[in-house]
Amino acid sequence: MESKMSYWNYRVIRKHYKESDTNTYQIHEVYYKEDGAIEGWTESAVEPLGETPDELREDIRFFMKAFQKPILEEQVKNEKPILVADDNSQQINEGHYFELMDRASVAVDYIYQFLGCHPLMRSESRLHGLYQQAEKALAELYQEAGRLEYEHTEKSSLSVKGSDS
Repeated sequence: MESKMSYWNYRVIRKHYKESDTNTYQIHEVYYKEDGAIEGWTESAVEPLGETPDELREDIRFFMKAFQKPILEEQVKNEKPILVADDNSQQINEGHYFELMDRASVAVDYIYQFLGCHPLMRSESRLHGLYQQAEKALAELYQEAGRLEYEHTEKSSLSVKGSDS
């Protein structure tokens, strides 16, 4: 019995070229089975497309969402190409902790300026309630990033002190 494809999305795929020892990253359409396993993907990278500027902008938004998922790497297993999560796509470094805190802070300010101060926010209580949830979630994200940064700094400080003894 042939499996039925249930959905697709855009994903970033890394291809490694042994001859030149180089990598490329491109956006492809990836197709999934009903159980979420990868069924297949486009052989060539895809480009954003729309019949109107609004459709093109929406397609680009979906391209950007591909970066929220793990990067996939094309490999060969049993002489068949497969996609696997590329665990080495981006290592966490010292600056990432503070960078996330900074971006969360900017996001809170941004939504306040462009949404929180909008006249409909004052006149529509349902909208105001939803806005407050979004602002609270970003503030919690900032606090959690700060906690992780503190823990990482403390752990690094202890390991440096331990190696000085």
